[in-house]
Amino acid sequence: MDIKLRLEEEKNYFIVENITREAFWNHHIPGCDEHLLIHNLRKNNEFIKNLDFVAINNNKIIGNIVYVKAKIINNNMEYTMLTFGPISAYYQNI
Repeated sequence: MDIKLRLEEEKNYFIVENITREAFWNHHIPGCDEHLLIHNLRKNNEFIKNLDFVAINNNKIIGNIVYVKAKIINNNMEYTMLTFGPISAYYQNI
């Protein structure tokens, strides 16, 4: 399998949200909301567009990973960190 990575483009949003929904559907609970999480993360200032990747196989998007800045506050100290996810892949019909 030859998988390539590239940055997600706005025209890929619908496909990525569908892949994410399929990847998580009924996995931990009935239904899922990870596809809505990605939809909403893109609107957040902490979303890192330059680290929003899609995985491509045979010219089809088969996966996605996003990165977001987050803060940890402990005893009045604030730390900025990088978080990732959800990470999604959907392999049907490859």
